[in-house]
Amino acid sequence: MGAKVKEFRDYLKGEGYSENSIATYVRAVEKFYLFLKFYGFKERSFDEDKLVSFLSSTYKTAGSMKTALSGIRKYLHFAFDFKLTISVNVEEDFKDFVLIKKEKLKEFFERAMKSRKQGIRAALIMMLYLGLKPSEIAKLKRFSLKYIDKVPAIDEDRIKRLLIDREVVESLKELEKDGIVCLSVNPQSLKVTFFKITGKDFSLSDFKENYAYRLIEKGLPVDIVVEFSGLSLDRVSYLHRFFTLKSKQEIIGEKLANL
Repeated sequence: MGAKVKEFRDYLKGEGYSENSIATYVRAVEKFYLFLKFYGFKERSFDEDKLVSFLSSTYKTAGSMKTALSGIRKYLHFAFDFKLTISVNVEEDFKDFVLIKKEKLKEFFERAMKSRKQGIRAALIMMLYLGLKPSEIAKLKRFSLKYIDKVPAIDEDRIKRLLIDREVVESLKELEKDGIVCLSVNPQSLKVTFFKITGKDFSLSDFKENYAYRLIEKGLPVDIVVEFSGLSLDRVSYLHRFFTLKSKQEIIGEKLANL
């Protein structure tokens, strides 16, 4: 345990916190340092969305997540005089992966294509295929498509996605002028339109996880899927196990079902 964390423990004890509360807060801080090490961030400079995603693999209820963030917030204020102003909608419970089948995704795509505005069409397709939130898309007002060994990608600030679907690439190419994609949307109205298309059966996080799942299906290693999906390492590992188990079931069924 680092010196600052030990000092934090002593501080909490002096403030009258119970041993259970101290242990809970220190454990959250240790998770925070694992997060910093994994992504290469610093105590005063890190991606808050990635932090929540990273912690969600351990803290699977709203209450436990809020407690962990409270501990990290207290530690940063104590050790670095840094104010963590994180605001997050925490899922009430850890939920199983919901697979969105290709036929269903195609159905949503065809509905999205009926939008008359190119920008709205592109934004809806990015939500469907890349799992981007309306607020993230709103940040991509002007950007260039990057290429990683001829594979198109978005790599802007905190938003990184490999473009593995023809539908996404074509929709962005329609908006490209002089190498720049110009995209202007209203996040709230985009969200309303999106759920008119998809209904209430799937959440925004389901589309994000399905994007990561399709990267896994294509054989990408876990660390690359983490980097280009925004999901935590543990969550991607869970999706990888889901894919492996599914594959084993299919193989066994194919080989033995007719015996």
